[in-house]
Amino acid sequence: MSGPSITPDPAEVSPMENANLDRARFLRRGAKGGLVLAVGGMALAAAACGDDDETGAASTTGSTTAAGPVDDVAIAKLAATAELLAIDFYGMGIDSGFFRADVLAYMKAARQNEQDHYDALAKVLGAEAPKDLMFVYPDGTFASAKSIADTGTALETAFVGAYMGAISSLKDNGLKKVAAQIGANEAQHLTTLKSLGAGGKLVPNPSLPDVLTAEEATAAVTPFLA
Repeated sequence: MSGPSITPDPAEVSPMENANLDRARFLRRGAKGGLVLAVGGMALAAAACGDDDETGAASTTGSTTAAGPVDDVAIAKLAATAELLAIDFYGMGIDSGFFRADVLAYMKAARQNEQDHYDALAKVLGAEAPKDLMFVYPDGTFASAKSIADTGTALETAFVGAYMGAISSLKDNGLKKVAAQIGANEAQHLTTLKSLGAGGKLVPNPSLPDVLTAEEATAAVTPFLA
């Protein structure tokens, strides 16, 4: 069955438009490697980085599905779950009452960024998109502006690394572009949160950010999954 191209001209297409892919073709695409995380009772596959075995990585405690080759849909589901976590985190930070003026405005804008990311992924996934998930945070996460910024830094570091890993695993070129755009925005969030955690000081960034392995991504994200 024919359909519109899923690799449109990057200069002409917004992230949301780029996410409006030919779902029939998207659902047939495959990607190498993966691991399974238990998220709110759902088993979701995350993209593995190149160092992982192509047949899959070990599942985490509580997973009910064996890890194995995953497709673009599974990777998009994991990414959408991460975006729901980010939306929840920024919302909790906003509600904490520790932020005012331009910092509060930034937190609200960042939450909207994460909502836009989720909406772009959900537009591709349709009924497959995860929703209504619950998340947990370490004790003291929202006890101060610094603890919020430090936790956000850990989360955004994981998101940036995970999106870079996903780009190498995704098969669909249109979805690769969406992942790259989202990863770039997450990196902007990371820089801001690092500065907030340092009391407003500018903090240098690495020339080549780490691409997380499946195990590293799991270790960073698992504590927040209910």
